[in-house]
Amino acid sequence: MSREPLDVHVVASHGGAQRVGTLAEESGRSVFTYLPDVPAGLLVSLLMPVRAESYVWPRLHPFFQMNLPEGAKKDILIRQLGPHADVSDFGLLALTGANTIGRVRVVPRGMTPAAAASKPNMAELLASTDSRENLLRLLESGVSEGVSGVMPKTLLRSVAKATTWTDDFILKTGFDDLPGLAINEYLCLEVARYAGLEVPEARLSADGQVLAVQRFDRIENGEIVAVEDYCALKGQDAISKYDGSLESLARLTETYVSRETFKDNARRLFTLLLLNYAIHNQDAHLKNFALVYSDSGDARLAPVYDVLSGTAYPKYATANPALDLKSRRVWASGALLQNYGGARLGLSRADMNDAVARVTAAVDEVTPMVSAFADQYVEFREVAKRMLDAWSAGLDDIKPDAKPGKTRPASLREKMGMSDADASATRKETNPYANPDGAFSHKAR
Repeated sequence: MSREPLDVHVVASHGGAQRVGTLAEESGRSVFTYLPDVPAGLLVSLLMPVRAESYVWPRLHPFFQMNLPEGAKKDILIRQLGPHADVSDFGLLALTGANTIGRVRVVPRGMTPAAAASKPNMAELLASTDSRENLLRLLESGVSEGVSGVMPKTLLRSVAKATTWTDDFILKTGFDDLPGLAINEYLCLEVARYAGLEVPEARLSADGQVLAVQRFDRIENGEIVAVEDYCALKGQDAISKYDGSLESLARLTETYVSRETFKDNARRLFTLLLLNYAIHNQDAHLKNFALVYSDSGDARLAPVYDVLSGTAYPKYATANPALDLKSRRVWASGALLQNYGGARLGLSRADMNDAVARVTAAVDEVTPMVSAFADQYVEFREVAKRMLDAWSAGLDDIKPDAKPGKTRPASLREKMGMSDADASATRKETNPYANPDGAFSHKAR
């Protein structure tokens, strides 16, 4: 199939989008070429700095794959588009590339980038008594904006999880078979906030069904910053987001973050890793870590996003961490993490102990909130108990002397008077695989 090239734009600091290059398919390969005289600061990707020579990739470049639909959502999208639509990655990029997170816009040749026409009234949606259904209806009516009606307006009716965004917030809802998912993520973001990490503002709907998270690709002066996840930075296709390690996170951070700011970013990365182990976020894969930057010299770790206590749900109760650490995927990794922080991130023992203390204190601060939400939302009660079980185990897992097979967690749910939880979901079996298309896929946007 012969496809027309796509135009690639970068939103400059003054707010206007500047055309910087073209993306084409040649002999089955993806070819990106910068236009002449593009300023170095308008680079599309840290892997693709401005140069005259084209960038050639066997498939679509990893950076351009970054915001494409994944997993079940992509399958439904392909079915709904019909037999005559271009459902290749290149074709899907042409449909979705004008409205993505970050500053890069990809549009069919000759078109100009346009913001999505559908701007949800977030205040009304969050105050509604049926916010999840309202969000899905909003997605139905707005999903085809800017793509000439190619996508059916009922496209997202059959998708159990949906994410859209306004100019300032990302709106997310959860799954029918994973109750309280929005509440779960809200509470985990609060743990990150109390731990001193950079966390976007988050708001929960009155009925607990929708989470609004402030977009972190916008900064105070209105500038749109670049966002690049670690899967793209590693040069891997999005489908390989679980093919990585904490060691690769450290290596990529050292490669793309300046020497002057590396130590601060290393502390933040280490704290975020501890957080993921402490809350048992089993889906912290390569796409759930990212850098943000205005140019190649100021890259830094992105604010925290997509953190969940996934093992609080029975279908994920036996899941292990998404990424390797010393070629292993086990929760009780406090000793391994301490070695990693020193050897890979150059952190002192004091730095690491401080991070452990802050994450531990943050969990203690948010634990009463878990109990309060359990009282408020019936559908969240059993999940809340299992979350506290996971957090109890996780706090033990991140202790410096923690090792696989050695666990003695104190019970947070007993502390909160919620001791009738099903203990079978707490831990600690071995999961033989990680589901690459699992329910917590970052790019359901």
